[in-house]
Amino acid sequence: MDKSAIQELLTVCQRLDSRGLVNAFEGNVSIRRDGLIYITPTSTNKAFLNEDLICVIEEKTHRQVAGLKPPSSEMLLHTRAYETRPEVFGVVHCHPTMLTAYALCGKDVVSRAYPEMIGNFKVIPCAPYGRPGTTAIFDVAEEYVKKHDVVLLGNHGVLAVGVDVMAAMNKVEAAEAIARVLYYAENMKDPIVNLEDDEVQMFLDK
Repeated sequence: MDKSAIQELLTVCQRLDSRGLVNAFEGNVSIRRDGLIYITPTSTNKAFLNEDLICVIEEKTHRQVAGLKPPSSEMLLHTRAYETRPEVFGVVHCHPTMLTAYALCGKDVVSRAYPEMIGNFKVIPCAPYGRPGTTAIFDVAEEYVKKHDVVLLGNHGVLAVGVDVMAAMNKVEAAEAIARVLYYAENMKDPIVNLEDDEVQMFLDK
């Protein structure tokens, strides 16, 4: 086992908790390294995790080889993400307030007014609903995950993937902040002022 992977997972969990992006019953985080998957345990507050509680799973067999509690009920969401995106080594699944609100409405996060949204994400699509804790949740999201690093899971939450778990965490933080700005803008008295088409295209082409 890789102690540094466990420490990195704990650091990310504490950061996500401090930002209000996870809690005891919502959210799970994993790292894939050297044939093992390090993942948060089920029903445990992310702020109080320790090394002994982190579940270590064999990537090929899904057999648990370490950890005092069972892995997250969404483990299949993580293993399927790694199978679909071989270049990914970190996954964050959580239920941030604004992104989850968009997911409950089945609404993509998209803008033609916000350069940071366009340049960093193009669009954050919302996949159809799939039952949590089953293969169905990834079955309906797979085509979205192939093309996007951040995907809303209909009626559920958000999945983010990255070259490492820090990258996945950063994408969730940024996406949540952008979703909040867009929600406020969409609900202001004055209409949103979109960028000119050529300016939008410039950010899309980045």
